[in-house]
Amino acid sequence: MNSFESASTETQQEQREQKETPPTSPIDTHVPAPETKQEEARAPVASTPKVDELVETEAAPQYTGNLSYSCLLIPRFSDHYLSGDITEYLVEWMKEICVSYGWRLDAIAVRPGYMQWVMTVPLNANPAQFMRIARRHTSGKIFDEFPRYKQKNLSGAFWAPGNFVMPGNQIQTPETVNNFILQTRRHQGITF
Repeated sequence: MNSFESASTETQQEQREQKETPPTSPIDTHVPAPETKQEEARAPVASTPKVDELVETEAAPQYTGNLSYSCLLIPRFSDHYLSGDITEYLVEWMKEICVSYGWRLDAIAVRPGYMQWVMTVPLNANPAQFMRIARRHTSGKIFDEFPRYKQKNLSGAFWAPGNFVMPGNQIQTPETVNNFILQTRRHQGITF
């Protein structure tokens, strides 16, 4: 036998040995210990679903974002000024309403002719709904705490019809507020 045949025979023998012995992984050297019969009895039996079997899982809650709105209301009667104690009450009532409904009051300004605020609400909140809630609760509290406003106002609603709601987190400019007041008074049939 020559040296070439000898080397090739040794190489073939090494290749046969490698095929017969399973490869070892240097990364995973942990061998789990065999379980005892007691452990098997306590462990729940996990079954794997068949390929064509439908597996139902509970959906993870979706992230719902928030939106900020700038809101504005004016009294129904132009001579019903928001001044004195009523301003402090309105701030407190708006805080209570927002906390009660899961909204966040970011800013509020109560002036003699209007109340405006910025609040953050869940993404799925309906602006018409949260304005209706704010109008209803504040109107009821104003009439309970300040009955003088009931004498002239027979409607049971302190605020003028209509409201101003705009997406954003900024208090509106005096020009925007004045335009809204003028438009609302014209709609009511009160001209300046």
